[in-house]
Amino acid sequence: MFRSFNFASSSLMMFTLGILLFSSLVLMPQFLQTLVGYTSELAGLALSAGGVVLLIEMPIMGQLTTKIQARYLIAFGWLSLAMAMFYSTKRIDLQISFSAAVWLRIIQVIGLGFLFVPITLVAYIGISPEKNNAVAGIVNFMRNMGSSVGTSLVTTLIARRAQFHQEILIDHTRADNPNFQNAVNGLSQRFAHSGLATQEAHMQAYARLYQGTQAQAASMAYIDTFMVLAVGAAIMFFLALVLKKNDPGGGGEVAAG
Repeated sequence: MFRSFNFASSSLMMFTLGILLFSSLVLMPQFLQTLVGYTSELAGLALSAGGVVLLIEMPIMGQLTTKIQARYLIAFGWLSLAMAMFYSTKRIDLQISFSAAVWLRIIQVIGLGFLFVPITLVAYIGISPEKNNAVAGIVNFMRNMGSSVGTSLVTTLIARRAQFHQEILIDHTRADNPNFQNAVNGLSQRFAHSGLATQEAHMQAYARLYQGTQAQAASMAYIDTFMVLAVGAAIMFFLALVLKKNDPGGGGEVAAG
């Protein structure tokens, strides 16, 4: 039915965009609520600034597509998204502040604004007008499929990578590790001074250290997941470079030459 290389590429890009959009939308509030201790309201406020930025970008992209080739906008969007996801691996930690989380989300959505409109435009290049409705349906379907896959992907990755990192960290919490024993003794003394019995203070110290180990393993799982998203966006950047030229402002017309 469709033999356009741009249509196939844009469908794949829209599928990947759905993955990255909903993955990052799931990752940030989940990280803030489960590991940093934010309420759902506070986590939502941290993400809201990114939504405002995306809302502002959309009409601007509509104007830029009439002046700049869509493939250049798409390439810039994927590059920005890849860099943002890689930057997230450096900024995500258990001590992240509210302002840092807000700016991190803003950085993550900047690239998204360069993708929605241009990718949709590219899908129509070389397609006859009578197939426009079919193109719109397939592109939207690919985005929705990507959102479902992305949500499942990140939740599975986080669970698996958290188990992996916990197995490694547990090796450092052995009885013959002097640093671990010093930490246990220090916490036991603090709990004992607060009024707990010696045995109970000792058990609380082990429980607190195990809880910290789980939190560290989970935070590293989030870092791994953001790295996977960065690699996916980088692959799409190279795909964007081989898209056909379009005539800016000419709708779905292919540029001559």
